[in-house]
Amino acid sequence: MKKSSLILNVILLIAVVVLYVLYFTGKSSSGEAVQPVAGITEAGVSDRPIVYVNMDTLLANYDMFADLQDRLQKKQQDSESKLNARGQKWQTKVNEFQSNLQKGLITRSEAQKIQNQLQQEQQEIMQMKDDLANSLMEEQQVGSRKVIFSIVDFLNGYSQEHHYRYVLSTTVGGAVLYGEKQLDVTQEVLEGLNEKYKTVRDSVLKAQ
Repeated sequence: MKKSSLILNVILLIAVVVLYVLYFTGKSSSGEAVQPVAGITEAGVSDRPIVYVNMDTLLANYDMFADLQDRLQKKQQDSESKLNARGQKWQTKVNEFQSNLQKGLITRSEAQKIQNQLQQEQQEIMQMKDDLANSLMEEQQVGSRKVIFSIVDFLNGYSQEHHYRYVLSTTVGGAVLYGEKQLDVTQEVLEGLNEKYKTVRDSVLKAQ
């Protein structure tokens, strides 16, 4: 089983996601005017209503992403070891069967029985390969969603705190091709994400 067939690139799944959109009006739910606050104009719009994060940088330094990716790679290596061991054991039986058959050490009926058993084992190995690949695929997808939702959840509170209307995601070759440097909040968001992750790390890693 080639490594490239099992290690799925989480960055590509997340890079196409627009992380979150928050819109604030100049009125409260009761209909009363909201009092101006620091960083907000009289119209109720932030001086920086739109900011962005660089997703490539964020994922490369987000501890949750690194932890889940490391665990997935370890499970992939364990799966490959189990599959290789099973395959080598089967191949040894095949070699022994072919040797005995050539030497005339087994009858035709015995040969047919052994051949059927080897074919059955081969099918089981192929099924094992598919099951392991599907298991890793599912875990990768779940891990990707955990990373996405943790970022979105953090940005929900972060955007309300700083009165941002939009938080955009940028990636190399993505939809957002340019953004002013002062609107880049990647580092601030990354620090907040990693601090929050420290409080839930054990539960995240025990969940799968």
